[in-house]
Amino acid sequence: MTEQPRIAITPERALVDVARDIRIDGFPAYAFITVTASMRMCGAQWRSQAVFAAGHDGSLDLSRDCPVSGSYAEPSAMGIVWSMACCDMDRVVFPPDRTEALVIDIEASDGRHTATARLVQEFLAEGVTHRAVREQVGGMTVSGELYTPAGPGPHPLVIYMNGSSGGVNAPRAALFAARGYQCLALAIFNYDGRPKYLNDMPLEYFEQALRWARAELAPRDGFVALSGISRGGETSLLVAAHYPELVSAVVAYVPSPVMHGVVSAGAPGTGRDAQVWTKAGEPLPHLWQDNASADWDAAYASDPPYRQSHAFLSATRDSAAFERARIPVERYPGPIMLVSASDDGFWPSTAYSEIVVRQRMAHGLPTFHHVCMGAGHHVHYPYLPATLISKPHAMSGLLLDAGGTPAANAAGNEGSYLAVLDFLGRESSA
Repeated sequence: MTEQPRIAITPERALVDVARDIRIDGFPAYAFITVTASMRMCGAQWRSQAVFAAGHDGSLDLSRDCPVSGSYAEPSAMGIVWSMACCDMDRVVFPPDRTEALVIDIEASDGRHTATARLVQEFLAEGVTHRAVREQVGGMTVSGELYTPAGPGPHPLVIYMNGSSGGVNAPRAALFAARGYQCLALAIFNYDGRPKYLNDMPLEYFEQALRWARAELAPRDGFVALSGISRGGETSLLVAAHYPELVSAVVAYVPSPVMHGVVSAGAPGTGRDAQVWTKAGEPLPHLWQDNASADWDAAYASDPPYRQSHAFLSATRDSAAFERARIPVERYPGPIMLVSASDDGFWPSTAYSEIVVRQRMAHGLPTFHHVCMGAGHHVHYPYLPATLISKPHAMSGLLLDAGGTPAANAAGNEGSYLAVLDFLGRESSA
């Protein structure tokens, strides 16, 4: 046994998408070691704990060794991080909406000896710059947050959009910038300069944003990828179908192949089926209009947390309504990557994505589908806590079941992130 137990983390400070090597040594042979991780994120405390049996030399390697008990069950280099659970659900905002570094304290103890270390996850790479975008374009306010990589450029551009919570995802934009893409986290609603709710949203807003970005941000080789999650994924497919000449590639996370009403993001009193998308001042048909099989009670008749996918599945059974509301993805000739979650509790994103795949493959169009097996709707970047299965919706306040398990969510976060970077790298260099 060494003189003092210690925890070695390599690297101690790095971007959030970097896996760490965590090794512990200096404990008695075969000691039971309790490893605890804790941090403060999004206004709340997060914590995980796992018990391990040390080896004959009193050491642990978290990428190799399996917990005896605790917050996660399989060997995982970052398991002690992604298995952290929120200790104060009344205060949590998730995923992070700010780019401040996450500081994680790790402790290892056998009851007599203790070692501590600190792991720092950063969102902002050295040299990445940020500026707020509030531009009057075509009578509308194009609003968002722009992150630009270090170096002179030009850089390819990703425009990323949030889902039915609105706002923007600055940390994800900062990570795209860290990996060589200027990224505009584009606000649709519920953000400075934009409407509070999703009702009556003109597609012309996205046309103006795309034209402004092309002119002002001068992306390398004119490459502009449109991306978004959930309703942002629906938006990405819809905008690309209507303005194909402005979009170089699409990355749609847990998307829908059809247009929907406001669901949880509408103005009070307008109902779940209120109109969202318009073009040239005219409403575009959505799935819930004149739908003979749609049944919201399929989701909300049980006790919370509510699994909304049951209601969305009920609405798909009306094939005529589905076809009226279908996004004409075959109109977009460029490459599309779909990221879905096979245990999606919000809506059936894997089945939805397969509909897009079949429609586009019938027209010989380049389409890729990455399935996060067993994961839920909350597909994020790697090494965030993956335990928040159910949480109140930011707009409606309803407690919703996103689906998945922590281990499957963690694997989905990591796998999809790498797949998307590979797709963007390939397409932006083509």
